[in-house]
Amino acid sequence: MEETIQELADAIYRDKVRRARAMSVSEKMGDGPELFADSLERMRAGLRSEFPQADSVEIEEKLRGQLDRLNRLHEHGIYEKSSR
Repeated sequence: MEETIQELADAIYRDKVRRARAMSVSEKMGDGPELFADSLERMRAGLRSEFPQADSVEIEEKLRGQLDRLNRLHEHGIYEKSSR
């Protein structure tokens, strides 16, 4: 059973890679905002699951906090103070 699932997962991944390679640069760039919006919705779903009593305003605040943390982590060490 696990082998069948892994074979299916591998086939799906290969198909995604083939389709991505066949896309033009402009198509890939156009998909960026949609992929970002999908990621945000998944993050919101995770937050709603983790904090079921939170209203939509609280979820958006928590989402912004997560994005800020991810941004700081991503930018860590990139920017340094000027020595002027």
